[in-house]
This record gives sequence, structure tokens and C-alpha cells, in this order.
Amino acid sequence: MSRRAFRTAASLIVLPLLVAGCAGNGAETGAERPGTAGTAARDGARTPPPVRSVPVLDSANDKPLPLDPYLVNPGQFTALSQAYAKSLARCMARFGFDHVPPLESPGPRDSDAPVTRMDGRYGSQNARLMATWGYHPEGGIPAEGASSAAPTRSVSPEMVAAGRGTSDPQKAFGPGGQVVNGRTVPYHGCMGESFKELTGSADGALYDPQIAIDLKMRTLNESQQDGRTRAVFAEWSRCMKSRGFAYPDPLAAGGDPAWRRTPRPTARELRVATADAACRHEHNVVGVWYAVDHAYQEKALAENAAAMAEVRKGLEFRMRAANELLQGERS
Repeated sequence: MSRRAFRTAASLIVLPLLVAGCAGNGAETGAERPGTAGTAARDGARTPPPVRSVPVLDSANDKPLPLDPYLVNPGQFTALSQAYAKSLARCMARFGFDHVPPLESPGPRDSDAPVTRMDGRYGSQNARLMATWGYHPEGGIPAEGASSAAPTRSVSPEMVAAGRGTSDPQKAFGPGGQVVNGRTVPYHGCMGESFKELTGSADGALYDPQIAIDLKMRTLNESQQDGRTRAVFAEWSRCMKSRGFAYPDPLAAGGDPAWRRTPRPTARELRVATADAACRHEHNVVGVWYAVDHAYQEKALAENAAAMAEVRKGLEFRMRAANELLQGERS
């Protein structure tokens, strides 16, 4: 079962995080850098797809990508999380437990983050935000312990068994069958029951199935390693060097470990980010990268048409089930 493991038995039940790369700035650029060994390198025989046209863009966050309709977007993520929490709480109440699970969060999202997908894919793209926040999430990084986490409470073995179908702390899920407060625990407990209600299977993926995640990440990697993208990265790098900053590509600038050492951007980070935005604009980095990425996604969909049609049907099923549950149409 592809779900996040439990940190402790006391946490009992958490939502599964199946969405890769939910970075604070809505970007998903931390997969593999151009030049690293990855999927595209292993698939060296793959022919780069043709690019029909290259738009002039500073940001592609409001531009659609072919895989978008097959992947959970932020609104759908929220609805699925709420529906799962409601279903789980209802099942636990049936066993006599008052348990309201915490809602899964995609993480902080900047005000310009895309609404058609969870990630922006091309790093920081908004010159105004970059001049103010650098590569930090908008508003900075919250201080340690700033979030108001719910207090930990003791959890009985019976409650764990009802939630997960096992009371074994070494197992995330179990076959169920225990009798708790006069009721028989279903397969994988209430978590399995809620997954079945929303996905059709106790082992289903609440968010994105693996093939959709794989294609999303593969095409991102391919677009980063494509010669057309790398050529514009090289122009960007020369532009940055003329401004006093030595980075091989935008991913290296945005991923500089120095930026993670402070909750708010340093003066140098702001200078780098401002130069980054200017060089992106000057050489149409996002426009080229987006066009190449778009072409790889179109090719991936064509090569996996049957499987992705099933992914689309699965997403439609989950959203119908979630909406019916949230609107009280499912008892």
C-alpha cells in the first residue's frame, strides 16, 4: 500500500501524502539537475519531441500542461483530504472513538502558484516576489514550533486496531477482523474503509497513482536535460556571470543550500534572485523550458494513452465520491 508510514503509534491516523514535490514556492525543480544520471539518461534512445512554438513567458504558472487534467490540482487535493478525514472520523465513531484526523496540507503556496497543478515546475518565476522573498516561500519560513499542532493524546491498542486493522506497531496496516466494541474491524481498518469509499479499493491511491507521478517527474527531467533547454540555461548562466553570480543553471541558483539557513532571505539571496529574474526575462528561459516540457508531456501521453485514460477515470471517480461525501449524499 503506497501511503506515508506512521511516525509513532500515538499519531494513529494521518493522511497519505502521495503528491511529489510540493515545494513552498509551488515549484518542482528538485528532481534531477541537467547532466545527472536519471530516467532520460537511461532512455538515451528516446527522440526529443518537436516543439511547435515557443511562447515568450516570464512565468508559466498560469499556462496549462498536457498532464494537468490527469493529476490532482490544489482544489481537488483539498476536497479529497476533507472527504477522507470525514469518512475516517465517521468510521472511527462507529467503533466508539472520537477521532478527527488532521487534514493533509500541500504546504505553503505563493500567491502566484498555479491552480491547475500542484507544482510550478520551473522554479521561482515572479520577479516581484523574487525581489522581496528571494527563493524563500512568500512570508518566509515559519519558526520552529510556530505551527499549532494538536496535543498528543494516548491511543489505546483498540483504537489503533480500529484505525489500521492491526495493533502491531511494526505494521502500518493489517488485515482487520478484530472485534472492537462489538464491531468487526474491516480490512486495513477504518483507513482501508475510507480509501475504498473514495477510490474503490482499500489499497487505492487517494491522490496521484504511481504512473502519473512517474510521467510527471520523467518529463520534468527530460525537459531539463533537453539540448534546447540546456542551451538557454547556458545563456542564462552567462547572463548571471556578467552580474557577478556563478551558477550553471536556474536550478542551482534556486537550490543554493545557503538559502535554507535563514528563515528570511539574506541581502545576497535577494540580489541573486533579482538577477535570476532579469536573466530569465532577457533570454526567455521559462518560455523555452515550458515549450520543451509541453512537448515531452504530449509525447508521454501519446505513448501511455490507455493507462492515462484509466488514470483520468480514476480521478473522476475519486472526485465524484469526495463531492458526494462532502455534500452529505453518501450515508
